[in-house]
This record gives sequence, C-alpha cells and structure tokens, in this order.
Amino acid sequence: MTVSKMSLPRENRQPTQSAQAQPRAAHTPLVLWLTSGWRPFAGVLVLALLVRLPFLPAYAYLPDGTLDESDWKGWMQAIHEHGVLNVFRTSDTNYVGYHWVLWPLSAVYASFGGTYGHGAGGALHFLVKAPMLLFDLGLVGAVYAVTRLLAGEDPAAARANPTRLALIAGVVIALQPAAIYDSAVWPNTDSLVTIAMLAAVVLAFRGRMGLAGAAWTFGFLMKPQPVVVLPLLVLLAVRRGGVRALLEAGAAGAVVGLVVTGPWLLHGDLIRILKVYRLLFHDRAPQLSWEAWNLWRFWDAGPRPAADDPELFFATYRMVGIALSAAAAAIALAYAWARPDLRGALIAAAYLAFAFYLLPVTTHERYLFPFLGLLLPVAIVEQRWLRLYVPVSAMFFFNLVGAAPPVKSWDGFHYANPEFLAGAGINILLFLAFTGAIAPRAWIVVERARGRLAGGAAGAPA
Repeated sequence: MTVSKMSLPRENRQPTQSAQAQPRAAHTPLVLWLTSGWRPFAGVLVLALLVRLPFLPAYAYLPDGTLDESDWKGWMQAIHEHGVLNVFRTSDTNYVGYHWVLWPLSAVYASFGGTYGHGAGGALHFLVKAPMLLFDLGLVGAVYAVTRLLAGEDPAAARANPTRLALIAGVVIALQPAAIYDSAVWPNTDSLVTIAMLAAVVLAFRGRMGLAGAAWTFGFLMKPQPVVVLPLLVLLAVRRGGVRALLEAGAAGAVVGLVVTGPWLLHGDLIRILKVYRLLFHDRAPQLSWEAWNLWRFWDAGPRPAADDPELFFATYRMVGIALSAAAAAIALAYAWARPDLRGALIAAAYLAFAFYLLPVTTHERYLFPFLGLLLPVAIVEQRWLRLYVPVSAMFFFNLVGAAPPVKSWDGFHYANPEFLAGAGINILLFLAFTGAIAPRAWIVVERARGRLAGGAAGAPA
C-alpha cells in the first residue's frame, strides 16, 4: 500500500520546487538563546525565586498567635550561645540533622550583630527563610529531572519532547501555591524532605541501592516523614537485588547517619536523639489531628478524644489509625509489585504520602507535601492523573492557609468549622478515588498469590 505525500508528517513531506527556492525563516538570536541548552531550565528557577520573594515578609500564624519560625530562631539562639553540640541539652528541639543548617545561619546572623528575642529585627525573619527558598529550587530541579527521565522512557511522551514536559513540570512546582506558602510564608523544610524521598524512590528503582539508602537516611535525619516510603524502598530492593541490595542500602544509610549525628554521639547525646524520635513517632497530642483535614477531623469536631483513648472495644484511636495505614501500605506495595516500572513506583509512593496524611492520628497538615513532588512527574506524562493532582493540591493549599493563616486575626478557628469539616470530607473522597484507581492493579497480586496457593495445595500429596 502506498502512502500519499499529504498523509505524511510535515517534516517528512517532499518540498516543492517553489518551497525549495524560498529561504527558511531564521529564528532570532533571542528565541534561539531562550530555547537552547540549559537556559529554559534556568528561567524556571528564576521564575520560582521571583514568585516567592513578595511573600517573604509574611508570617503564618498558628493557633494562639504562635509562629513555627520561632522554633528556628530559638534553636539558632541556643546554638549561638552554647554551641551546636549542646543544642539537644540547651533547647527543646525536635529536629536533628537540620541543626547543621541552623549553625551557619546563626554564625551569619552573629556576624552583623543580630539579637534574638523581642529585640530581633526583620533580618532574622528573612534569614530563617533563605534555606527554604534554596530547597524549593532544588525541588524544581528534582521534579524536572524525574519528569524528563519518565518521559524519555515512554514512547508517546518521548514524541511529545521529554524536555518540554520536564519544563512544564518545573513550572507547575515553581508556581504551586501550596509549595510557595509552605516555604516562603510558613516557613518549613518539606521541599528538602520531598527531594530526598523522590531521589530515594528513583534511585532504588534504578538499582542504585547505596545512593537510595543514603538519600532516604539524609531525609529522615532532616525530618522523619520519609519513613512512609521505607516499605516501598524495601520492596524495590528485594526486586532489584534481594538481601544484598538491602545490605547495600543499609550500609550507605548507616554511613550517612554516622556522618550527620556522629559529633553528637561522641558528645554523649544518643539518648537525647532517640528521645526526639520517640516523641515524634508517639505524639501525645490533645486531639487526633494536628490541624490536618483528614479522617480524624470529624472526631476532633466533637469531644476531641486523645489518641490513646479506646475507640472500638480494646483498640485505641492510635491502633485504628495504624491498622488503616497498614492496609493502605499493602495496597500501595501490591500496586508497585504489579506495575514494575518507575511510574508505578512513583504512584505507590504518592499514595503512601497521601495515606500518611489522612489515616494515622496526630498527623500535621504539612504531611501531604511530598505528594506534590512524587505524583507530579507522573501527572505531566500521564495526564489523566491531573484529575487527582489538581484538586488534592488545591485542598492542601487551603488546609495550610486554614491551619496557619497569614493574618493573625484569622487564627484560632474552631475545630468544628464547617469549611474545615467539608475539606476533610473532600480529602477522604479524593483518597478513595485514588484507592479505586490503583486497587484493580493491586488485586492482580492477590489473585496471583491465591492461584499459587491453590496450585500448591492441589499438587501436595494426599
């Protein structure tokens, strides 16, 4: 069968004689400069920085008018007055690795005679936000790189130009309202932790288990949220190299852990560091939800029970949350096993991040942040996932503003606020939709396991 010239793509058609005689339109030097090499990506980084600068003077007011950034300032003061090695002894810190960032910040602040407490000026307010801007730029780069990698492995996306799709993903995270608010207004380190989680998943999928273990441990020492993708990393390690891969990841993680915490361990602060993590993982909060619009928001709208109060027979609210989280983890792992490509791993990781925000008790509103970076590369390459990514991103932004508004008079909303309860309900529906999207593929693993068991039982001697 012959194919007519008119049915071919434009670039494959034979030019006519008149077309050959016409000179090709030349791009202007400016267009070539903007669309070649590293310049488009650099432009996205500049865009991300510029859109955040106007928000730096703002504050995010927690209930009772407190500020999260007061913790950064207080720990900087403790480091300045007593040294970084004594920070666990002279402050109420609940962070570990991030003190290696606060230490140079305190030195910079001291170099121009900065003061703490009520005498602190605006310079300290801007200084504690500076690392968060850099973390956001790093997240833009990480999302760009993973989207380009993902698109390059997909034939349909490759035809659409992987670099173009990666730039779109970079622009989306650069302009993501929740990311801007979390870093430039609040400010928080969630971008840095998301980079570590994203890197760990991608590296583990590609069989670079040592680097994956190092990335995961680094993120965990900055903030414990990477624990949510640990089961997925174990699954990927088993699939890629079995016990040897697990040992490689564990050894690399141990090295990173010793490098970061070694000075404090030699200083005799092991028990103090373990206490920090114990308190983080067993938070005795006076309510079930730390301002997160999740499943437990409805219970907090009433008598506001504590996490260790009995809920159903002998089970406490905490135990129910753990059981629900374990069920969600099983679905995510089954899905990742049934879909053994990078896209499946990222979708499973995003599902784990969403479950960690929605199902356990005493979770904070910011725990949903890693979802933004983990699912975005998939949503850009496989655009049907935008139908989930966009509404979850919007609800997350509203949750952040509701939990810590930029206007002091807005703080202290009642737990039974109808808008907040509606937000929790919408998040539950979105999570159920996410579960419905991946459950059929996850069920394949269950059916295969049942088939093997049935086959083994049939072949067993009577």
